[in-house]
Amino acid sequence: MESLKLLAGQRAQSDLVRTGDDRLRVEGVFEAGGDRLRGLLDELGLPVDDQLILRREVTAAGRSRCWINDTAATASALQRLAPDLLAIHGQHEQHGLGDSDVQRRMVDDFGDTSAMLGATDEAFERWSDAAAEMDRLRAAQQNRRDRLDTIAYQVQEIDAVGPVEGEDDELRTRRLLVRHAARLAELSSSLIEGLSDGDGAVVDGLAQARRELEEMAECGLDLADGSSRLAEAGTVVEEVVREVRSLVGEAAADPAELDGIESRLHALEQLMLKYGSTPGEVLEHRRGLLAERSELESVEDHLLQAEAAAKEALEEYDRCATELHQARVDVAIRLASEVQEILARLEMSGTRLEFAWRTRPDPGSALLRDGKGAAFGADGVEECELLIAANPGEELRPMARIASGGELSRLHLALRTALRRRRPGGGLTLLFDEVDSGLGGSTAAALAELLADLAEADQVLVVTHLPQVAARGVEHLLISKTVEDGRATTRVARLDDIEREREIARMVAGDELTESARAHARVLLGRT
Repeated sequence: MESLKLLAGQRAQSDLVRTGDDRLRVEGVFEAGGDRLRGLLDELGLPVDDQLILRREVTAAGRSRCWINDTAATASALQRLAPDLLAIHGQHEQHGLGDSDVQRRMVDDFGDTSAMLGATDEAFERWSDAAAEMDRLRAAQQNRRDRLDTIAYQVQEIDAVGPVEGEDDELRTRRLLVRHAARLAELSSSLIEGLSDGDGAVVDGLAQARRELEEMAECGLDLADGSSRLAEAGTVVEEVVREVRSLVGEAAADPAELDGIESRLHALEQLMLKYGSTPGEVLEHRRGLLAERSELESVEDHLLQAEAAAKEALEEYDRCATELHQARVDVAIRLASEVQEILARLEMSGTRLEFAWRTRPDPGSALLRDGKGAAFGADGVEECELLIAANPGEELRPMARIASGGELSRLHLALRTALRRRRPGGGLTLLFDEVDSGLGGSTAAALAELLADLAEADQVLVVTHLPQVAARGVEHLLISKTVEDGRATTRVARLDDIEREREIARMVAGDELTESARAHARVLLGRT
């Protein structure tokens, strides 16, 4: 039993490791049938094959490692797979049956609610997709508001300065002129004096030279071209003088103008630090902001559409889940009634069963039940709890509070039998321990009959001391404990026909094997 519990993902205890050994290892091979199991393997990212090999290793230090089809896995992955692979029912140990999901699945299997369950699943998927899109757009909307505020601030900041493309270069040039206005005036005065106004000015010198060339031409020298160039030179000098006077006049020292230039350049440079290296790039950034603002303003319409789609999907889910719930309630009543009839055959005639349904509160849920948020998922809204009263006059209590492990095992046997009658499919590994506790005679025979019937579809392992039960098994395994070299050793042996007859006879009469005991064993084994 402990080995199967380890494969089911239950907590590993280091004291399970045999004294003197450094680790234990347990391995189980299961059929990987069923769409649900294959879908779960795919969801877990595990390889899917016709066989499912589970392996668990526990060290003496308490460390645990798991593998599924030779792929490293976690104990939680084993726990998720276990309900579709095995169920353990023994003294105070009901692995699987006590799980709400397992109980709910039993109801679904008995009533074949697969169509409604599929519709609920599909509706949940549609709502999940719509809700995800709505949440995305709501987040985008929040970001949109923040972004629109940012855009508005940046546009306002740019517009407040009002940059002009190329303006920064012009301002820097003007600043240079204004800063050096005094020196420029000094230099221009000297230059102008040297060129045209002072004694020996260049203009006067050129004019004198031109006259002398003209006189020389009159004396027969061909100097017309030289005279023309001197005239042009004089004109150029005069133009330079005029240009210098004009520009120097524009660069007249004005502290107020210089302050204005410095202030304007500072404002432009602050913008360029944030939005571009030139006024032109700043303006391009502004155009991009305006385009983005136009796009963001359409998010509101998309959000309204998404909210409408999510609302519609939730309403459809609610309708499907409500239909599924009502079907489950009706099915659970029929299942409980049939299980009670089977339990009566197993000396539990006073047992009453009821499947209770409840919703789990979730204040943040979009789905309301009785005005309050309720948790919901692909398999519906409600949780299932199996309530039992083992004796007449007792109140219904959760299954886990039943004291007798044998009663619990018989309850599960009855549930599995009822399910198999309605839906013959199987595939589980079922372990029953103490299922025959306190039973004998015809009741033991009825128990054996139910176990044999169940074993036609599922793999049924039974730990029993009743010959009626042991005789109906397809295989008989004898578990024994011996002491070797001062240490206890547990052995499991498969019995052949002769050994099996002897063991059944021993279970009937004790260690003293009489011929009548052997004869009784042969009757139980159907060999007469």
